[in-house]
Amino acid sequence: MSAEQQSINHNNTDESEDSLTQITNENKKRQIEDVEEEPKPTSALAEKMAKLKQLKRRRATEVEQGNRRDRNLEFQRSKENPRLEAKSERKKEEALKLLEKQEARDKGEDYERKQFWKYSAESAEAWEKKMAKKAKMANNGFTDYTQLAHKKYLRLMSDFKPDMNSYNEKKLESIERAIRNGEDPSDVIAMANSLDYASVDDKPSKEAIDRLAAETKKQIEKRETRSRERKEVVDDISWINEKNRVFNQKIARFYDKYTKEIRENLERGTAL
Repeated sequence: MSAEQQSINHNNTDESEDSLTQITNENKKRQIEDVEEEPKPTSALAEKMAKLKQLKRRRATEVEQGNRRDRNLEFQRSKENPRLEAKSERKKEEALKLLEKQEARDKGEDYERKQFWKYSAESAEAWEKKMAKKAKMANNGFTDYTQLAHKKYLRLMSDFKPDMNSYNEKKLESIERAIRNGEDPSDVIAMANSLDYASVDDKPSKEAIDRLAAETKKQIEKRETRSRERKEVVDDISWINEKNRVFNQKIARFYDKYTKEIRENLERGTAL
């Protein structure tokens, strides 16, 4: 092989190596660009962990603020006595009433008569009727359920305001129907015992349905407000808010029978 051929082969080898190096560098650059374009899984995981920590801190802050608010409200409630406030207000009203009586006595006036001057004759008469009705409907004690049902019926009927126009229309229809059937229209009992009220065409009006619904709702609300809740006797306060109080009650319901003696010994200082 001549020297010229060797130099040519050497040049070709160098060119091929340069081209391979260039291709390799381009591939590396492309891989680096692809890696930079793709999202790093570690960064996404770090963001999620940071967000989770932030949510935990926010939750802890909300719980702490809620506990502090409930504790402050409970402290304020413990300082207040609603019965004492009502008693002081009642005493204040009685004192003002006694003062007015004393002033009327000093002026030579009749206090009771002076009080009636504040109301009209119609208002006084309506008040007397109301008091008489209240005394008549007063609860004199439970005897039997029949009397209780009758009393409730009278109370409902006293508040009931019938639609006389609709009643007169129904009455005329009943009289006409009795005449067509050859019956005596003056026989009120036969007309009252008729089964025509159960016909398909005889439907209650919308006002009657609304009145029945309103009365039923009123009775339900009255029954709910009159129900007596069992008031628990709180010996010691071992809770910081309402949620913690309910939780302590659930725990005590199941475990107090096992820990009662131990707690009593600890309180007395006689525990082993």
